Amino acid sequence: MFLLADLAELVRRPLTALRTINQRRSLAAGLVALGLSITLPAAVAEVAALAPFRPPPNLGSLPSLTAQGADVYARWVYMHRFVLPLYGIAISFVLWVAAAGLIHVIARALGGRGDFAGLAKLVGYAALVGLVALPVALVDALLKLQGATGAESSFGQLAGLVAVGIFLWQNALLVIATRDHYAISTERAVAAVIGPIGGVIALALALVILGIILSIMAQQT
Repeated sequence: MFLLADLAELVRRPLTALRTINQRRSLAAGLVALGLSITLPAAVAEVAALAPFRPPPNLGSLPSLTAQGADVYARWVYMHRFVLPLYGIAISFVLWVAAAGLIHVIARALGGRGDFAGLAKLVGYAALVGLVALPVALVDALLKLQGATGAESSFGQLAGLVAVGIFLWQNALLVIATRDHYAISTERAVAAVIGPIGGVIALALALVILGIILSIMAQQT
């Protein structure tokens, strides 16, 4: 139950909440927070996977190769819609742990004095903030099940904006947590956090692009 209280405090009073988490919460609590932040969105994705297939809109207005790639990718995602959230759990866990490891290495190289276990706990709580978007994702999933195309499109845009906002908030929390845990300056904390996060984003985009290219090649053979 304290996880919900901690989540509320991270939204209302992040500085105080991070200080309390760093001093009073255990590594196990941080890992539970990380697990919930990964598995609950996957459960919502499984609900959305029950919706029927709908091709991407406005394919006719796109260049031929782009439209083909978008259609192939959409059909591939639909074929694997129940498995992808399970893969997402494993991939998200690895990415969060890898980001924590890189932040730890960079922060120590910049003169920090914190330990990895303490940072991992704080990273788990930063990931927990992502659950703020869970109600929005659930409503979006229910709209997909009902086939409300217009409402789904508008709500999907809102969900995207909320996701971007939460991503930025999580990064701000990571910077504050790194600064306080390793007793380094804000500038060094930003350098320790932004580098690994940027690398993770670049890797994720590269994997998506590679997947689309391989799908197109498979369709043409």
